[in-house]
Amino acid sequence: MNNRRPARRTQRYGDYETIIFEVKDKVATVTMNRPDKLNACSLKMFREIDHALASVEDNDDVRVVVITGAGDRAFSAGVDFEELHFKDLKESNAFIRSDARMFRRIENIPQPVIAAINGYAFGYGCKIAIVSDIAVASDRAQFGLQGIKVGAVHVITLGRGRGTLGRGRLGYLLLSGKTIDAKKAEEYGIVAQVVPHDKLPAEVESLAQSIAEYPVLAVRAIKRMLHRGCDDDYRWEDLLSPGLLLMEDVKEGRKAFLEKRKPHFKGR
Repeated sequence: MNNRRPARRTQRYGDYETIIFEVKDKVATVTMNRPDKLNACSLKMFREIDHALASVEDNDDVRVVVITGAGDRAFSAGVDFEELHFKDLKESNAFIRSDARMFRRIENIPQPVIAAINGYAFGYGCKIAIVSDIAVASDRAQFGLQGIKVGAVHVITLGRGRGTLGRGRLGYLLLSGKTIDAKKAEEYGIVAQVVPHDKLPAEVESLAQSIAEYPVLAVRAIKRMLHRGCDDDYRWEDLLSPGLLLMEDVKEGRKAFLEKRKPHFKGR
């Protein structure tokens, strides 16, 4: 008699434009799907990731969430600079609200979130790795918080990153604008494990399935305690970031990036 369980089908959900959302064997996977843009985060992507995560928040059949990037080069190379342009405080506030809502959701859903870092993780990509419960990286991955190069300030990362990297290492990444490789990111505490690039999907799937089989109430208690007391960082982002995005230097940094030239900052 054959006692093997039949393989369960992967189910795709939602009519999304910037992500792929799938559920299989108690694990939901969100794949940032803009490989032509190195999976840069747009306003629509923030909203679609938030919507996908909200859809599993009360689903007891989903025990773990994985976030990764499409293609073979990037997890997410950061924000989409074509969208980083705001006429007034109302527009910058709307952007920050969508940004913060997504990151809050990553931290507040009861399921543990694993970031599978398959390539470049710059800016928002690095931030997702920091706020996720576990990050596992390909040995090809690179990490950076390079906002300073365009005059931008990573307010949430300033709060969250201190607990992950410590003040000195966080300051180095934020103020130097330099990138680090996966092994250095593991040393810094951004990722928990580095694996060969072609082994990343299998390693993350094995980890997710192991967690999915553990007692759900214990897993969810651990998740809640990992993020206790963190909401204050988002209050600072709500207060500071909309105004910071309207600085002339940020506008010049964005324009210089798109024009592939060195920015000319004026300190205002």
